[in-house]
Amino acid sequence: MELTQEPQISKNFIRNYENNIIYIGEGVYNFNILVSNNKVGKWEFDKIKDLTPKNLINVFNLEPEIILFGTGDKIIIPSKEIISEIHRKKIGVEYMITNSACKTFNVLLNEGRNVSAILYI
Repeated sequence: MELTQEPQISKNFIRNYENNIIYIGEGVYNFNILVSNNKVGKWEFDKIKDLTPKNLINVFNLEPEIILFGTGDKIIIPSKEIISEIHRKKIGVEYMITNSACKTFNVLLNEGRNVSAILYI
């Protein structure tokens, strides 16, 4: 018996990430994704190091408070150009391995924050 009931803030709660597969709600994703409070979609850009600010237009259109980069199984730092553009728009940014980014996304989601995550598997 559950003692407390957690409110369901978003259908995009990440249920699990293992073996390069992300489980969100009823969906199963074995490719890089962009996930936010209300949206999940394929992330079309293969390498973080090749991203430009133009590549982030769909993320910026979601108007997040913070953008998380899940960089796979190794930390890869986005370019200074990317980080500067995100800061210029007064958006927070964090980068970490994808497993940690999934957990952080869920914490921020449960806090009711407007968060977007770019998750590389």
